[in-house]
Amino acid sequence: MLYPCDVPGLARTSSVFSCLVLLVAGACGDDGGGAAMGSTGTVAGSSSGSSSGTTGPLTAGSSSTTGVTTLADSSTTDDSNGTSPVGECVLWEADECGEGRKCMPYSLEDDSVPDEIRCCDAVENPALDGEPCEGIDYNGSCLDNCEPGSMCVLDDEDSLTGLCRSFCDPSGNDCDPDQTCKAFFELLIAVPNIPTCMQQCDPLVQNCSPPGWHCIPDTPTESGQSGFLCTPPPPSPPRGMFEPCALANQCEPGLVCVTDDRVPGCSFASCCTAFCDLSEGDSVCQDLDPNLECTDWMSPDPEWQDVGACTLPQ
Repeated sequence: MLYPCDVPGLARTSSVFSCLVLLVAGACGDDGGGAAMGSTGTVAGSSSGSSSGTTGPLTAGSSSTTGVTTLADSSTTDDSNGTSPVGECVLWEADECGEGRKCMPYSLEDDSVPDEIRCCDAVENPALDGEPCEGIDYNGSCLDNCEPGSMCVLDDEDSLTGLCRSFCDPSGNDCDPDQTCKAFFELLIAVPNIPTCMQQCDPLVQNCSPPGWHCIPDTPTESGQSGFLCTPPPPSPPRGMFEPCALANQCEPGLVCVTDDRVPGCSFASCCTAFCDLSEGDSVCQDLDPNLECTDWMSPDPEWQDVGACTLPQ
């Protein structure tokens, strides 16, 4: 699915300053580069009522403002941070709703920001996790052709098509070894989280499937930066080197959205720059701009120990 956008509070770490991940498309202001897949951003006009701003992941959003979104009157959270997705059912419990039904995020309007978690109709002969799928009626209707325990993560808002991705328990480890349990909308107050198993990937290779999906950072970690996962492309043309970006998946494949102080000539809160291989030194980055160096991404996973980003020295 797609979620709202805007430039959020960018995570500052000891290495690269990275945009938070919010999947799927959302509409941003022109200075942010237009609509893009969920990452962090500001969004106006959620169906459950909104202030300004937002950060969320999986589907297309709405018009943008600025600030931090606070969506009122939601009964889908049970703690002070709004991080526990409760409601009529539990997303990752496939049999919660009974035969012919499935637990799904639901939005009153075609804005992709979930208003509640509810039991909805399932289809016969559903598509399985990782298979092509399609939404029904509108983005956020809670109806699609994926099996119970999963949802259709859209990569085309117009046709409502994408890939089935399984829900996961964010407190457990129930995704496949090559997947990450990513909780989308975790930064939105009083909005239910949508924890989903997303395919891991190598940002230096951009080995996502299907072609066109982007390999971008997961959310930053205390130890430094994050791992990497595959997300659908933004609905508008992706941004090129040194161009403004507002979402983690808004840059062209092979590029990453980082804060303005790490990108030469950046005129927005964040801009696109290139991933780089630490084992190859700074020369690739200096070919782009002589002031750039290959900065360690500091991923906690040794699989990505050579991943860096071309940035200005801190």
